[in-house]
Amino acid sequence: MKLSFSLYLLGCLQLMAINGFSQDKVTLNLENTQLETILKQIEKQTSYSFIYNNDEINVSEKFDIKVVEEGVVKTLNELLQTTTIKYLVKNSFIILSNQSQQKNKFTLSGTVKDAATGETLPGASIYIKDSDKGVSTNEYGFYSITFPEGNYSFQISYLGYNQKEIALELNKNTNLDIQLESTSNELDEVTITTNNENKSQVNTIASGVSSLKGSDIKRLPAFLGEPDIVRALLTLPGVNTIGEGSAGINVRGGNIDQNLFLLDEAPIYSPTHVFGLFSSFNADAVKEIKLYKGGIPARFGGRASSVLEIRQRDGNTKTFKGEGGLGLLFSRLTLEGPIKKEKLSFLVSGRRSYFDVFFPIIGGEVKNQKLYFYDLSSKLTWKINKNNTLFLSGYFGADVMKLNFEEEVNSDGTQGPNEETDMDWKNTTATIRWNHIFSNKLFMNVSGIYSKYNYNLESTNGGPLETSSSIKWTSSIENYIIKPDFTYYINPSTKMRFGVNATLYRFTPAKASSDDVGINVLDFEVEKGLEAAPYIEYEKKWKRFSFNTGLRYSWFGNFGVNKVATYNPDFPQSTSTVVNTRTYKKGELIKSYAGFEPRISLKYDLQDNKALKLGYNKMLQYIHYISNTTSAMPFDIWKLSGTHIKPLRVNQVSVGYAYDTPNKHYNFIAEGYYKTFKNIIEYKNGADLFLNENVETQLLPAEGYSYGTEFGIYKNTGKLKGNFNYTYSVTKRKTISVFPDENINNGKYYPSNYDRPHVLNITTDYTLGKKWNVGLFFTYQSGRPITKATGRLIFDNNPYLTYSSRNAYRLPSTHRMDISFTYTPNKPHKKWKGSWSFGLYNLYSHKNTFSSISIFQNNQLRSYDFYLIGTPVPFITYNFKF
Repeated sequence: MKLSFSLYLLGCLQLMAINGFSQDKVTLNLENTQLETILKQIEKQTSYSFIYNNDEINVSEKFDIKVVEEGVVKTLNELLQTTTIKYLVKNSFIILSNQSQQKNKFTLSGTVKDAATGETLPGASIYIKDSDKGVSTNEYGFYSITFPEGNYSFQISYLGYNQKEIALELNKNTNLDIQLESTSNELDEVTITTNNENKSQVNTIASGVSSLKGSDIKRLPAFLGEPDIVRALLTLPGVNTIGEGSAGINVRGGNIDQNLFLLDEAPIYSPTHVFGLFSSFNADAVKEIKLYKGGIPARFGGRASSVLEIRQRDGNTKTFKGEGGLGLLFSRLTLEGPIKKEKLSFLVSGRRSYFDVFFPIIGGEVKNQKLYFYDLSSKLTWKINKNNTLFLSGYFGADVMKLNFEEEVNSDGTQGPNEETDMDWKNTTATIRWNHIFSNKLFMNVSGIYSKYNYNLESTNGGPLETSSSIKWTSSIENYIIKPDFTYYINPSTKMRFGVNATLYRFTPAKASSDDVGINVLDFEVEKGLEAAPYIEYEKKWKRFSFNTGLRYSWFGNFGVNKVATYNPDFPQSTSTVVNTRTYKKGELIKSYAGFEPRISLKYDLQDNKALKLGYNKMLQYIHYISNTTSAMPFDIWKLSGTHIKPLRVNQVSVGYAYDTPNKHYNFIAEGYYKTFKNIIEYKNGADLFLNENVETQLLPAEGYSYGTEFGIYKNTGKLKGNFNYTYSVTKRKTISVFPDENINNGKYYPSNYDRPHVLNITTDYTLGKKWNVGLFFTYQSGRPITKATGRLIFDNNPYLTYSSRNAYRLPSTHRMDISFTYTPNKPHKKWKGSWSFGLYNLYSHKNTFSSISIFQNNQLRSYDFYLIGTPVPFITYNFKF
């Protein structure tokens, strides 16, 4: 039996009496064998058990020993004679201690970078050779490792890079920056070659964490040839969407607003372009993508189901580089390089679609329309000195839609006025981060963040208000965030992380004006909220057992200026049951909420290539997405928790099993989870949410649950690479209004809109030769639930459709196959490197139903299914680097 904690050991060392050994005899004949194995052999042959601290005793050290029928005293003296390890006996326990602990301890720290570009490598491993003692770099490439004085041989590795070995005499605190060379012939491709040979989760403590690199995204057959981060996420287990071309993702039973998208730590509220067809992020500028859906660390909060952390590249610190692509409907370009070598670097990445260029060619009503999107990412990295680095990054993305339809000629020969509608929706972020190394053990990052999403509409003779007059309508979401974060590296197996995340929310639901005197000017009050959340994380690793635990305490306050209605408690909320309206002054607290959010992840290594995991998360979410449409629209609104809307509370328990084949060629992952949801927002039947100042009258309180199992198999080597993911899940909810007549389906559980029990994804990449690659992607998903028309009734001589209970039917299952080919000319000595990608999206023309409507025709009820893409969509793109 092993008890690997120091408090127990210290107590044992204070014992004054030492009992004599029994007459147990030991026979051993071992060569070059780890101390841990030898101690186990002694335990098997005797009645003694060893107690030691893994941080103090190096059980991986190897010994030779040969004894025949010897007592335990002589055996231990023989075994430990050349070491500083001493033993103490009490009853049937043998307590090991190490006198070498009296030696001075020193710390080795620094950063790990790519040798060709100077890009830092997050997650690189620094381990003592032939030992399990070591650490990994943080998200900024920083590492810190502390050992007793002595000579060590360190191994530094990062998947996709050549392993490096450094011999070092550690006799003082040492700062050492390490550079690794890529295994690729093109050493500049940090984001392409990094970590793309292995999907192992054996060594990670938390379950439900997935990483994506540029290669994972660019190998997938892309819609219209554009590498897409959000579509790549949909190939992961536990992640789906309500349909093709819909905005947002659903993770483990959560709604789209329960996912926190962070781009260089700045939240993105609309992560897609063109109503969900394309993601808002240019894969060429991305350094690392990590999705947390199970073991969410305490430093993240504000969303209840997942966190997607996207980090942009820092920019090449050594040479000027560029890359991009030219497609039929898209072009992109990324430039990076040093402003001052090894000190100051930049990265600029832009992308634009040009659908509208072809509209005049198509002719008809389309010829006068405009529809395009663009985005721009930028970053400056300034290495001030060895202890200070400054990062300044920003993002700007927009969708622009200008519609102009000519009215038909009237019966009197006159032509009606043209209908014009201009819409645009934009994301803007700015992040400034300061990395400071206080000591070789204490690392700090302080971030100041600004994020804004805004929507604008101008319409004449039409538009969403269905008026013949002109209308202008704007809405926006703004976040101001300050986040100091500290990491303290206690020893190679223990670290602590702590900090505070403070967010100021400013929501403008709607401001609308019209030149129609019959329409009032709508100017909703700006909603303001403050969320402050201190947190602490503690991580500890032993030989077999590891854990990461954290605690987050979040406080949220909703502040004036604002008006809040009070409703008669004896009746359902409606505009007719308002009994009072209170006006809150500027800065006056309207309502506050607070709560603890504990997180814990446990891992037990069955063997070096097998691990069991267990985790628990509690999450609080204080902002809510209000929309009862099938797919998210840019003009849907967000609301803060307040008097009538409580914060969402989610509890999740997850369990996982990870296995790597001995040769690491295959990785296997199996995970299960169970989640409960409280204070979900649900919508009344026939809810009217559009520009409703009393939107709470259209909402119902609800609760729900979700559970599922996820399986993943990854093949990492050989000509054929790929992965197989399958998810089975169930997501249900029910309304819990105190007024029974309001409850949906009589207060019984029903499937959520995004409940899709079976999801299967298969991705393959096959190397045909030195110049050709072929990629194949197949997906199958159960149809999503819908509420269907079942008949009609006549009331006051007017016909009305009758409907089934909420989500009682399902659309047909969906499936699709995509194929892509990549041709890369073999020109290794050329500075300009190009490749061609082409293929087909929806290879076999399957029509995947997105929605269904029902109408009466000829006195019969008819249903019509709608789909977005029903034919193969070809693409061709020329990609280049220089």
